[in-house]
Amino acid sequence: MTPEADTALRARAVGQPGMKASGRRVDVGDARDRTIGRYPYVIDRVPAGCLHAVLVRSPHAHAHLRSVDVTAARATRGVVAVVTGEDLTRWQEQPDGPFPYYGPVLPDRPVLAIGRVRFAGEPVAAVIARDVDAAREAAATITVDYDVLPAVFTPDAAMAPDAPILHEHVPTRDVMTFPDLVLHTDDGGNVCNHFRLRRGDVDAGFAASDHILSHEFRTPQQQHVPLEPHVTIATVRGDTVDIQTSAASPFTVRSQVAETLRLPESRVRVRVLNVGGAYGAKTYPRLEPLVAVLAWAVRGRPVRVELTRAEEFATVARHSSVVRIRTGFRSDGTLLARRVEVLWGAGAYADISPRTIKNGGYSSAGPYDIPNVSIDSYAVYTNTTPSGGFRGYAIPQVAWAYENHTDLIAEHLDLDPAELRHRVLLRPGDAFATGQTIEDFHLAALLDTACDRIGWKPGPASARRVVVAPGIVRGKGVSTILKTTVTPSTSTVALKLDEGANLTVVCSTVEIGQGARTVLAQLAADATGVPLERVHVTYPDSAVTAWDQTTSSSRSTLMMGVAVERAGERLRGELARRAGALLGVPATTVDVRADRVRSGLGPGLSYAELISRAKLGGVTVSEVHASDGGLDPETGQGVVTPHFYHAAAAAEVEVDLETGTVRVVDLHVESYAGRVIHPTFAELQCEGNVAFGIGQALSEAMVWGGESGALLNDSLLDYRIPSVRDLPETFTVGMTEDPAGPDGARIHGLGETGSPAVPAAIGNAVAEALGTHIRELPLHPERVWKAVRAAAEPSAGT
Repeated sequence: MTPEADTALRARAVGQPGMKASGRRVDVGDARDRTIGRYPYVIDRVPAGCLHAVLVRSPHAHAHLRSVDVTAARATRGVVAVVTGEDLTRWQEQPDGPFPYYGPVLPDRPVLAIGRVRFAGEPVAAVIARDVDAAREAAATITVDYDVLPAVFTPDAAMAPDAPILHEHVPTRDVMTFPDLVLHTDDGGNVCNHFRLRRGDVDAGFAASDHILSHEFRTPQQQHVPLEPHVTIATVRGDTVDIQTSAASPFTVRSQVAETLRLPESRVRVRVLNVGGAYGAKTYPRLEPLVAVLAWAVRGRPVRVELTRAEEFATVARHSSVVRIRTGFRSDGTLLARRVEVLWGAGAYADISPRTIKNGGYSSAGPYDIPNVSIDSYAVYTNTTPSGGFRGYAIPQVAWAYENHTDLIAEHLDLDPAELRHRVLLRPGDAFATGQTIEDFHLAALLDTACDRIGWKPGPASARRVVVAPGIVRGKGVSTILKTTVTPSTSTVALKLDEGANLTVVCSTVEIGQGARTVLAQLAADATGVPLERVHVTYPDSAVTAWDQTTSSSRSTLMMGVAVERAGERLRGELARRAGALLGVPATTVDVRADRVRSGLGPGLSYAELISRAKLGGVTVSEVHASDGGLDPETGQGVVTPHFYHAAAAAEVEVDLETGTVRVVDLHVESYAGRVIHPTFAELQCEGNVAFGIGQALSEAMVWGGESGALLNDSLLDYRIPSVRDLPETFTVGMTEDPAGPDGARIHGLGETGSPAVPAAIGNAVAEALGTHIRELPLHPERVWKAVRAAAEPSAGT
């Protein structure tokens, strides 16, 4: 279909009875606001009488705080208050004083450093002033006396017997904050949680194997770099709190702030507008508890904190990882046993690591049929920025390991890497490593699509390695991944049909650029029969909108979308009941669709006419959609997801052997979508996955060092995220839908599904070009150049 024809079809279809909104490129209702700069963000809000706070941060990765002198700061003109860790300790003893520690899983992170700093960039004081300039001026006068301590920056270093201990004990709560948590916090040392999975008999599997291979792989800490930094505005009046914030999980913010200020959750209101990117950085509270405490200190006036780009690097990061993987297999490639140890760099505080390492742990088995599996996954404290979820939620790190490892197995057996995968990939009816049965799974077909797209030539690496010019070689690589979504999970929604038959979708799904408000409007229009142009989706407001677990984990269209569809069915049922009573016919004989109710062959009534004649004033219904699951805490066996998201990638790269520069020439990522609701938003999400994967593969890494252990590249001058020029010369994305057709197909998340497959495919392509695997990311020129020289050394010496 030509673009002109598609535009004409959309123009005719919007509001046309019988035409479904889902599956089409419908107009985005707020498109004009997006393009002219009127799209509302919290970062643009400055309430009347607002105070501004600036944070003083530690330059040291690990140190005792001997003293924090704030005398000059408190005397600076325009300063209203200065807060330190000593204030927090004192306030904690007051009946209504704030609790000074927070964390989504374990309450181990102080609002401001208390007695000790554990990473460079940790806040040690906050200055609250009438304007930002005054706060910065005062902050510059604060002097801190540090007693520097030894520090560790990688999880394996932190696991060493002589490593400095960051926390004398791991604090826990009396209740689990997340229903899917598996906690083992008693390993000691710097381990804050240990997840384990056991399936079958791994020792017996190794004993029966013809071959056994072991490898270690590494990935660095990385930054999310959302365009909009963290920003929070908090107001405390009496025993009520109002929070405006750029958060992806408003109700998690509400519970955390309520715990910090020792209030019932009903006394905390959290409001969210559009969020200018998150990628996991804003899923859990990192700024809100601090700003809430500052607002408590100056009760009655709003306090605003907006982080700088450098401060973003000191707020949350992606986990570094060390993955040690050992696999036993037969000579035909059949996988018999796998043992994996994963060390995750949690950073200085637990944040969401106890959950992240569970997902990354069980996923390290890969999308393969392996009857015997043993996995140990450790969250390890390090003197770095606390780590949180990142697009793909721990799958990129383990996929980098198991997909490189799979190619090394193929190389060992002299098999084509794609052919090996076809032999061992999971199929419907197989059991995943957790014992859950695989269904609605099409990874073999996705792999074929990706291979065909880049012109994969079957055979060993030599069949695809091409010398295109002196010192310039090309290679191709493939990867396959699967991921899950947070389980169990719950979303609730209310649908309000007013007297004019306009429909409001009252929900707490956050718009973070993914098009959720448009997609939910499409689903609501189809489910209720209300024309799309009369459907409005609210912004989250915990005092008004229905509870939702989180906007993350590629779950919103799946979980909230199904809740909307169910609520739409309930609304139509209520209209049928009301129409039946009005018309004197059984509700079962009333047909409700396309903005009309009918009984028999007559014209019936419009929704608005029914509401008016029945004197309803409007109709409101609500619905809940929840998924079930959970794992045995000792064996890791159980249900981990409503269904498995999966994707395949194929890449062709060009490597300059003289400089080590890697250029991605061609790339295709094929994701299983099940049912696409808005093709344009879906494509954009998949293309975003490519950009994220390119950055992880080739350039992004947080580098710690120097005498103080500070982050050496906390700006976008030194931390290089990919631009449009860094993307492949040619790349495409595909979304395979349910072969049975979209009407009965299930929705599969796309927001992060394809991203983990990209670095692994590029890594395997580089290995094919070089004839040697590089087992650490990113594949920057210096690392590749060293690998080229190392591979040439044996022959040079003969």
